[in-house]
Amino acid sequence: MKNIIFLTLTFFLFFSCSKQSELHKKYNCSSSKISNSKTIKDFNKNFRLTISNDWKSNFYFNKFQSEIFSADTTKQLTDSFILGTSFNQGIINFNSNFHQEKDSILTVNHLELTDSGEQLFLSKPSYWYVAKGMKNGYTYHQFNSTIKLSENTYFVGYSEIYGDTNINERICETISILEKIEFLE
Repeated sequence: MKNIIFLTLTFFLFFSCSKQSELHKKYNCSSSKISNSKTIKDFNKNFRLTISNDWKSNFYFNKFQSEIFSADTTKQLTDSFILGTSFNQGIINFNSNFHQEKDSILTVNHLELTDSGEQLFLSKPSYWYVAKGMKNGYTYHQFNSTIKLSENTYFVGYSEIYGDTNINERICETISILEKIEFLE
């Protein structure tokens, strides 16, 4: 009997302490843990990202931003996704100008907005969206999340998802990775 109570309490504490975002709940994501993981930092050491050891990453930086592009190169493009993350210097507000710019980018890239929302993510104001279209001859989905970190900094995380299968699962994997981002500033 004591073992059952102990296991029940352990299970409850484990799952009640995990930080699941509203976005995680909206997409009904299951909790996932990256096995065989590595932690990498962006070039300017603004954030730390945990991804699988199987993923390859490229880094880019300039005076205003520091980016990491990662992908699982052991899978077919239509079974995985490309993850882009960037820490940016600049002011961002989720106002009509922001939405006009987002709409213009979607129009230029022939993408249709399928879902979006504004809510807290990592305890910070954020705006996210999912868009769909065609790219490189494939059905294409893009998940994009912009998080306002401070008055002068913001973070963008997005995934490029090719094909028609397991779209929500790949969005959930993106969300899980983003939920574990550590900001170092």
